[in-house]
Amino acid sequence: MNKPFYIFLLLILFCCEAKTQTNLVYNGDFEIYDTCPNSISTPGDLQIEHCLGWTAPTKLGTSDYFNACNNLSTLKPVGSPKNQIGFQFPFNGDGYAGLVACDVDSLNNQLLLYREYLQTKFIHPLEKYRTYHFSFYVSNCGESSTHSLIKIGALFSSNNYYANNFDPIIATPQIVNKTNFIKDTLNWTKIEGDFVANGTEEYVTIGYFENQALDTLNNHYDPFSPYYKVVSYYYVDGVSLIELPCKQNIPNIFTPNNDGVNDEFRVELCNNTGFNLTIYNRWGVVVYETNNDAEIWNGIDKQGKACVEGTYYFVATTSTNKEKGFIQLVR
Repeated sequence: MNKPFYIFLLLILFCCEAKTQTNLVYNGDFEIYDTCPNSISTPGDLQIEHCLGWTAPTKLGTSDYFNACNNLSTLKPVGSPKNQIGFQFPFNGDGYAGLVACDVDSLNNQLLLYREYLQTKFIHPLEKYRTYHFSFYVSNCGESSTHSLIKIGALFSSNNYYANNFDPIIATPQIVNKTNFIKDTLNWTKIEGDFVANGTEEYVTIGYFENQALDTLNNHYDPFSPYYKVVSYYYVDGVSLIELPCKQNIPNIFTPNNDGVNDEFRVELCNNTGFNLTIYNRWGVVVYETNNDAEIWNGIDKQGKACVEGTYYFVATTSTNKEKGFIQLVR
């Protein structure tokens, strides 16, 4: 093999790797804008919508947009790293977003819940049965945040959320922080996880989706005023959704002797839409067939009899794939 061949081979491998690493979240670093933000968001003037691809789904929940381009202004209300809300360097580039994850006014034991969210549409809908890795970074804004939360997360949906209010979205996010209070004001905290798509997801919404009573607020300081306002404000940056490489699993031997070890044969394909598995004996007779990708073959034929030891032939098909080969049955 010569040098040009190796260069060509490396280019092929690089292209394949780049494909698997494509971020399906457009403008996930909050860098691209149509107009530089100039102020904190207010109802009717959602500055986050100047960041291309992003919006506030609850329109009275006024999520913010910060970018270093605002540093050229006199007051720098939404600049980076210093702004009206606090101080934080972007995780990447020059921009990031911000939201009030939870705002509770407690006066005479009365609660008024206020939430802000960030929402964007994926570059293309997710594919059924494919596994994806989602991640984003948050930083607690110490100057404007009296409390911290645990369960900040990301909710995937087929439709966009839209409401002319600032009410909480009570739902079960697919990706959520479950361990410690997110109270670091100096560094960025990564929230991440894997999930299998059902094939309808087109949007992601980031924020706090818990009923407030289900998540304990961590107090940063003791208030001196009888009127106490609880605010949890977080910066958000580095939003990413990556499709993970598909991993198929097709065993070539199994031992259905009821010892609890390797007793079952199951084919796991990347795409199970239209799934069918047929197993033949050495004479071409069908001994097992199923259209349920969750079913396993335990070595019993269609008449309920135990199949003898030997080599069997299988054909597994989906709407986009066909696999065939031999399976050795050993008792």
